[in-house]
Amino acid sequence: MQSNAQSRVVHIQLKAAQGDADAQFLLGLMYLSGRFVEKNITEGFLWVEQAANQQHIKAQQTIADLAFEGKLIPRNLLKAEKWYLDMSQQGDKWAHFRLGFIYSAGGDGVERNCGKALTQFGAAGDDVSLGNVAWILATCPESEYRDGSKAVSLSLKLLETNQDDPTILDNLAAGYAELGNFIQAVSVQKKAIDALKLYPEVAKSDEFLQRLKSYQNNQAYREVIPLMD
Repeated sequence: MQSNAQSRVVHIQLKAAQGDADAQFLLGLMYLSGRFVEKNITEGFLWVEQAANQQHIKAQQTIADLAFEGKLIPRNLLKAEKWYLDMSQQGDKWAHFRLGFIYSAGGDGVERNCGKALTQFGAAGDDVSLGNVAWILATCPESEYRDGSKAVSLSLKLLETNQDDPTILDNLAAGYAELGNFIQAVSVQKKAIDALKLYPEVAKSDEFLQRLKSYQNNQAYREVIPLMD
């Protein structure tokens, strides 16, 4: 049994050395995980990146995710951006989603840009991404990218599928605050805080209360979206 596994490893190594992208990706994963070979993060990363350079979409996502998450290797947003951009050009929604976070937060040599973040989250198009669009429209520190009316309209549309979603209610309140409608912002933010009780896994009560206090003081909220953990 062990001999068969060793023979398969040798076969994969040979195919990878000959430039086979699937073999390079598989060999890279083996080194990253330590399965059938001695674990070697550096070696694994290099093999996966070789496959990514041949437009292997799974290899591109693996490299981008590793660079974005910063767990197996140090976080490198420039590298993550490079591969997510390649993936996004192939219509990959996950790449658009991750690029949205990269541009909304910035760092590691990538300039924060609410406009690019809006474009990428919009291209992802799922409800979570559109919620992030609403949040940026309401809270981006740069006024040129804020649009309270669009933030409110989008949040109201998203609420049609779940009227008790605390995050969407939070987005809606921020939109009303951006419009200067603080009475409505306070009312909706209180609903968001009540809705949190239905979602104990969403541990944001301190943040929600902080925003409620801002709206009660007739102050709109400004925030740069942080990177995902």
